[in-house]
Amino acid sequence: MKDQAEKLRKLMNTTDSQKKFNNKITSTAKVLAITSGKGGVGKTNFAINLAISIKRLGYNVLVLDADFGLANIEILTGTNIKYTIADCINEGKDIEEIIGDGPEGIKLISGGSGFHELSIMNEENIIKLLKDLKNLESNTDFIIIDTGAGVSKVVLDFVMAANEVFLVTTADPTSVMDGYTMLKTLTINGYRGKLNIVINNVNNRTEAYNTYYKLNRASNSFLKQDITFFGYLEKSNVVSKAVKSQIPFLLSSPKSQISKKINVMALNLVDSKEHNNIQQHSRFTEKLKYLFFGKDDN
Repeated sequence: MKDQAEKLRKLMNTTDSQKKFNNKITSTAKVLAITSGKGGVGKTNFAINLAISIKRLGYNVLVLDADFGLANIEILTGTNIKYTIADCINEGKDIEEIIGDGPEGIKLISGGSGFHELSIMNEENIIKLLKDLKNLESNTDFIIIDTGAGVSKVVLDFVMAANEVFLVTTADPTSVMDGYTMLKTLTINGYRGKLNIVINNVNNRTEAYNTYYKLNRASNSFLKQDITFFGYLEKSNVVSKAVKSQIPFLLSSPKSQISKKINVMALNLVDSKEHNNIQQHSRFTEKLKYLFFGKDDN
């Protein structure tokens, strides 16, 4: 805890000139994909609260709900976003017009509801979306992609293009198996970013680590792929109350254990050396365009 407190003090004492210097070095946003093998594991809740915690550390954060047609980010944050990604693609809205204001100053892009992702994801629409997203990369520190569950083509492309992946699972055997399927799919397709595991809704620390060890053993044995234990969140009534009140638990119960754990995760994430080296990697939109069409910007 002492080390974490020292890290927090250093981050909060960063001067404005230092931040401007860092922004010049980091010419493009770091893109994090929050994903899962199955639905109902708390993926969106994790994405929202992590975004708020990162924002509190002084970074510009955008959350893109990429669960097109089944988005629920507005419900969980208690916000009312006028336009969605469908308006950007189909109605010609600029991406700036569809960005909503979320809790604590995070920015939100809604994936919309009531339509199928395939109805908007044709080549012309994808190109427009990529062009708009490219503009956001230079003005944002972190873009958090809350993907749909499973391994559909659209989900996989967004995850493959991210700098880091955060796979959310529970200790439930079906959730672990579906999580492994996602890891296997990413490995087969050649994902080279960092793979993080978040164990959600566990009874205790032991259950969390046992779940991670199972996944990591299987990944090492069969996929030759190592995965990083990013953290765990215990079962808590705080979460269900937050969902019902449509207020993220980081705001409704800031002193709860689950909120403290999210804050530690955010602190470790922004303090990571990889964040300062992001300018050396290809842009998210360049990688996404290649995945969609097999070609780069040239």
